[in-house]
Amino acid sequence: MIIKNNKQFNMFPSHIGMRKYILYYNIVFPEKDTFMEQYTLMPNACGTLSLAFDGNTVIAELWGASMTPVLLGREPNHYHILLLIQLSSCGLYQITRQSQAEFADRRYLLADIDNELFHSLYQAFIMSKTAMELVNTCEKILYRRMEDRVVSDALLLATKVISDSHGQIRVKEVSRQSSYSERQLNRLFLTQIGMNIKDYARLTRFNYVLKHIQQSPCFFAALSQQAGYFDQAHFDKDFKAISGVTPQTYLKTMSDFYYDGTEIYNTISSKEE
Repeated sequence: MIIKNNKQFNMFPSHIGMRKYILYYNIVFPEKDTFMEQYTLMPNACGTLSLAFDGNTVIAELWGASMTPVLLGREPNHYHILLLIQLSSCGLYQITRQSQAEFADRRYLLADIDNELFHSLYQAFIMSKTAMELVNTCEKILYRRMEDRVVSDALLLATKVISDSHGQIRVKEVSRQSSYSERQLNRLFLTQIGMNIKDYARLTRFNYVLKHIQQSPCFFAALSQQAGYFDQAHFDKDFKAISGVTPQTYLKTMSDFYYDGTEIYNTISSKEE
């Protein structure tokens, strides 16, 4: 097992052939003050595979697609090493082949869902000597789950249409472009992602807003218009309904939130310079 590393956060993109399902790997060596009490994960409609060593045992969990903020707090500080495999919105369905309707916003022990996958990833976790070796071994294990695709072509097309529009598209238009009825699309989204298509589009737009705030804080009136909201009041209301805080509060306390790895990477990189 990797027992130390000179970098606290180690982020690796997945192989290009895997990116429909796996976005990146994050190997973390937490310290007692790495994560603060109010640290919160922002919802992004994606699932995660998590393996953590606390000094005695390896805890492996499956996190369903996130629809609401998750208060993580200081929990990761208790681990010696933490591997986070960030999946795409349909990645968890491709890996588990199970309906995601009961997975959204929930955490399960991986062994209870897929004992075979748990043992494979567990062995990779304890046998790897370097971060790169761990990532490469996990990719080989997960690649075998990707060989026979089970995710619907219609779902992949619909998620791309929504992503390309930054969530600013009506369900009827997604239906037209995918040649599937709204009812059929909702069934696919619920089964293969864990939420209906409207909620997925809403979270896509929300994360588009977060990205802009993160990269270049700007006037919210302009950003609300750019993100397709009727006015700033609608923008503020929707932002708070999803995140639990106002855009203004989020801007002032961004270090308390994590939404896709960018913030963590930039924060740790700046500390290490």
